[in-house]
Amino acid sequence: MIMKGLCVYIKAGKGHYVPAKAVNEQLEKLGVDSQLVDFFGYLNLNWMERINQEVWRMMLRIPFLEKHLFSTLDKSGWGIDILIKAVRLFGKKKLLRNIEEFRPDFIFATHPYPGTILSTLLSDLNIDIPVYFYSTDVFSAPAVSICPHLRKFLIPTEEGRERVIAMGQDEKSVEICPFPLQASVAEQPRLSKKDARRKLGINEEKFTLQLNLGGEGLGSLNLLEDILREDLPVQIVIIGGIKKEMQNKLSRIVRTSTARNAEVIIRGFIDNVSDYLAASDVIAGRAGINTIVEAIYAHRPFLITELVYIVIDSAEYIEKHHVGWNAADDREKQLAIIKELAGNPEKLEAMDACFDDVPIEYSAEKLAEMIIADAKME
Repeated sequence: MIMKGLCVYIKAGKGHYVPAKAVNEQLEKLGVDSQLVDFFGYLNLNWMERINQEVWRMMLRIPFLEKHLFSTLDKSGWGIDILIKAVRLFGKKKLLRNIEEFRPDFIFATHPYPGTILSTLLSDLNIDIPVYFYSTDVFSAPAVSICPHLRKFLIPTEEGRERVIAMGQDEKSVEICPFPLQASVAEQPRLSKKDARRKLGINEEKFTLQLNLGGEGLGSLNLLEDILREDLPVQIVIIGGIKKEMQNKLSRIVRTSTARNAEVIIRGFIDNVSDYLAASDVIAGRAGINTIVEAIYAHRPFLITELVYIVIDSAEYIEKHHVGWNAADDREKQLAIIKELAGNPEKLEAMDACFDDVPIEYSAEKLAEMIIADAKME
C-alpha cells in the first residue's frame, strides 16, 4: 500500500512554505502520495488566515513593537489555547472530512500552529495520525510549538534542541534533523563568483553585496543609502518582494544618487537562488532563517541589518561560528564592515574555512526519509 503524507505550512512569507515544499517534493520522489496544503485554507478558515497575516505584517513593519510584544507573548505561549478552541469550533468538521477523504499516514508541519493544533485535535478525537513538527527557526522555537502530542519535534541544530527541551518539550520527542534545502539551491552546481556573475549579467570583478528585502519587501534600505552616499566600489543586488511602495523608494534613491562607483541592480523575486548566492561576496538584510542557512551552505557570510525577535538566536549562532555579523540597527557598523571587506576581499577568503565547521547537515531527502522510517514504526 502506498504511504500518504500531508505537508502543512502557513502563509507568512516564504519561511514556512519553502521547507514544506522541499520535503513534499522529496516525499513524492520516495514514492509517498503527498499533499502540500496551507493550514488555514485546508480547514476553510481563510478569515483566520487574513487576521494572522495582517498581524504578522504589522509586526514586520514595526520592529520595535514586534520585539517587545512577541518577546512577552512568546515566553508565555499566550494565544495557542484560544486558537485551538477556535479551530475546534470552526474547523473540526472540515478537518474530519479531509482526513476521511485522504487518510494520511502522517502529517508534517512547518509552523507551530498546524503542529500544535492538529496534533492536539487529533489526540482529542482519538485519531492515530502522527504529527511531525519541523522548527523553521532552526536555532530555537516559539513557546507555542511546545506540545506533548507531537510524534517528533525536528530541529537542525544542537543549540535548538537544547532550547526546546529546556522550554518543556519531551526530550524523547526531540531529534536533530537535516536542514531541508530547497531544490533551487540543493540541486544546482556550485558556480564560482565570476561564473555566477557572468551568468547573471553583472560585473564579474566588482565586490557584490546581495541586499535581501524579504518575501514581503519590508526590509530596510538604510545600508543601500549609506553605500551610495559613500560611493563605495560595490554593486548592490536587491532581491525579495518589491511592491509599489518599495519600488517607489528604490526609484527615488537611485534617481537622486550621485554615486559613480556604487551600482544598484534590482532583481526582485528570483527562482535561481543558488546563482545569486554564488555571485555574492556578502548577503545582507533582515535575518530570515532560510536565507541565513542557505548563505552558510553556500559559504557566503551574512550581515544582519535588522533583527526581529523570533529569530534573535540566529545572530548568536552566526557570530559563534564566525560566519557573519550582527549589526542590527547599527548603520555605522554595517557600513564599516562593507567598506572594510570591499577594500580587503582577502578577509573573506580567511573566513571560508569557518563554514566547514558549522555543524548543520543539509538534505530535504534525508529529512523525508527520517519521517517515512518513523511513521512506518507507528
